[in-house]
Amino acid sequence: MYISMSRLRLPVAQVPELLEAFRNRAGLVDTAAGFVDLEVWHSDRDPGEVIMVSRWRSRDAFTRYMKSDDHKVSHARITPELKAVISLRPPVVDFWFRC
Repeated sequence: MYISMSRLRLPVAQVPELLEAFRNRAGLVDTAAGFVDLEVWHSDRDPGEVIMVSRWRSRDAFTRYMKSDDHKVSHARITPELKAVISLRPPVVDFWFRC
């Protein structure tokens, strides 16, 4: 099992737009080889922080998807205005292996 966690920071006013984008996502990742699931978490302590957690059968499956056309298509659906206000917080992306 392989887990990718991305911490996103954006103005509180744009959080609903980002959460709506996740709710209406293309879903292309759902059929990617090795994909298990995706969760989006909104902090109750920091209203401008959103964490995206995806689980994969292996690191190799995750890496293949990140290089795929489906990944590019999914991210191309995010408006330039929303992309402009999103920043990645340290740690930018965490990767975890199940022990």
